[in-house]
Amino acid sequence: MHTSRTLFALATALTASACQTPPPSVESPVQARMFEHFALARDLRVLVVAGDMDQLRLTAEGLATAEETWGMPPGSDPYLDRIREAAQRAASSESTDDIAHAVADVARECGECHLSVDCTLGGRFQVAEPLTDNPAIRHANRLSWVSRLLWDGLVGPSERMWRTGAAALADTDGVPEPRGTHVAGDVLDRTGLHLMELGNNAVAEEDPERRSALLAEVWTVCADCHLEAGIR
Repeated sequence: MHTSRTLFALATALTASACQTPPPSVESPVQARMFEHFALARDLRVLVVAGDMDQLRLTAEGLATAEETWGMPPGSDPYLDRIREAAQRAASSESTDDIAHAVADVARECGECHLSVDCTLGGRFQVAEPLTDNPAIRHANRLSWVSRLLWDGLVGPSERMWRTGAAALADTDGVPEPRGTHVAGDVLDRTGLHLMELGNNAVAEEDPERRSALLAEVWTVCADCHLEAGIR
């Protein structure tokens, strides 16, 4: 439900030069197209964390070749071009690290576009909490939550979302062993320490480009561990 509200908020906000949301019963072609674009970008975030690079490349290609949209706020075209360019890099890259950086760049360019048209969305995002603290799936729920907060922090852009996600990542007490395929304990230990280090770096970082690079590193760590475990 939260995701649906977020997607609709983005679609409606981008159609109005003053960020005025039309009545819920009104849905223009631009709203529908931006809803689709944001859904594709959100899927890229989920897929890169999962390490499902084959499906990610297909999804990225869909965003890279998305149709032009009429009625967008003046000045947004260069950002849309860069979003498509970043998506194309994700679609054509081979390494997990390059793909993760391209996907993070998509989020950052979305946020830069929102700033340029005076239409930031950060106030519409909700922090919420991880769904459960069940030890068996705690790492998945918590890290997925952190990833979403950092993503929202770039896309909004939102200082509140970014700093909440960064602080939560820095406070991670390691990554418990996931159920299913075994991952060596030393790998899990290194993963947990690396994520905490990235969280500490993210807390202090203010530059959007460095923030997107840090988020890409977080995703790469997660994807590499999932691939090691045979989980996608």
